[in-house]
Amino acid sequence: MRLLTLKFIGMKDSKLLLGLAIGVAVGAAIGYLVATDKKEQILDELGNMVGKVKEGFNSVVNKYKEKACCSTESAASSE
Repeated sequence: MRLLTLKFIGMKDSKLLLGLAIGVAVGAAIGYLVATDKKEQILDELGNMVGKVKEGFNSVVNKYKEKACCSTESAASSE
């Protein structure tokens, strides 16, 4: 029982440290963005990257919807 408790506490600690590390990284990135002279260029590049990720995500979702639609239609027609 004690070993299980130690593992659980270790997981909580590692999640906390991971969250802190991510927060520090995001804070450093925001600080760099605010301090740099190229912030417009960086924001444009970031916007383009986000747009590409969004298009890819929407493409995957649409393919999944098409598969789900086709599979339900073929199941209904086979009955």
